[in-house]
Amino acid sequence: MRDFAIVVPWHRAEQRDTFLQAWGVSEIPDWLILQHDEKREGCGVTKNKGIARANADIVVVLDDDCFPDRDAWFADNAMPQTLMQLAEQHARALAAQNVPMFEKVTDPPSRGTPYRELGIEMLVAASMGFWSQIGDYCAVRQLAYDAAEMTYIRRPVYGRYFALCGMNIAFRPALWSPWCTFIDVPRFDDIWMGWLWQKEAYRRGYCFNLAGPMVRHSRQSNVWRNLIDEATHLERSETLWRDIATAKTNDYAELRQLLPV
Repeated sequence: MRDFAIVVPWHRAEQRDTFLQAWGVSEIPDWLILQHDEKREGCGVTKNKGIARANADIVVVLDDDCFPDRDAWFADNAMPQTLMQLAEQHARALAAQNVPMFEKVTDPPSRGTPYRELGIEMLVAASMGFWSQIGDYCAVRQLAYDAAEMTYIRRPVYGRYFALCGMNIAFRPALWSPWCTFIDVPRFDDIWMGWLWQKEAYRRGYCFNLAGPMVRHSRQSNVWRNLIDEATHLERSETLWRDIATAKTNDYAELRQLLPV
């Protein structure tokens, strides 16, 4: 088994080649899994096939429109310039994290507030990295905000539900199957996977580290096609996270039945 593998789904050869050129890849290493969506099965199915092929302790999933950013700079040096650096930074982000858990409710802190011990050391279920330039917008917000750059909460999250993005993420499949399985539905494949996964990870006492390495998102999808795909499930998705969070069961198959597909 490899230490790590990077899975990149692709459909158009031109975009695949642009991705490889951007990351400076001239010869394909054995840890880079370029998964071709030859039959137009969709992003979720293609990623799952690549993950199954990876045979690695740590799997990084990276979309083919995510590139290194040569110009951006962050204080934590989270802008990798090679795919190897990306994998290394994700591996570091998968290490145990100190998660703030004690809430200061006054300023200055009131009696009984710990002076330093405000967090709990937690294992990490997945490392997620954000994106410079073009954020990961739904179609409605893309139309409203156009290409406005996002700001991010780059820290571990525990006990809260959030929109997990599968464009730039790393995890250990052996620990999290089937929870790390992308759902076969356009535009919600990673979102719904994330809510199911968060339910189980929090039950086990794991957090999600949102301080993974950042990449430049160039966005290839069509906003009008996205709007059609999202509209089908938009109303159900609004409350789905809450139904998953409050469900009496932690069985994956039973939770999966809450999804409308």
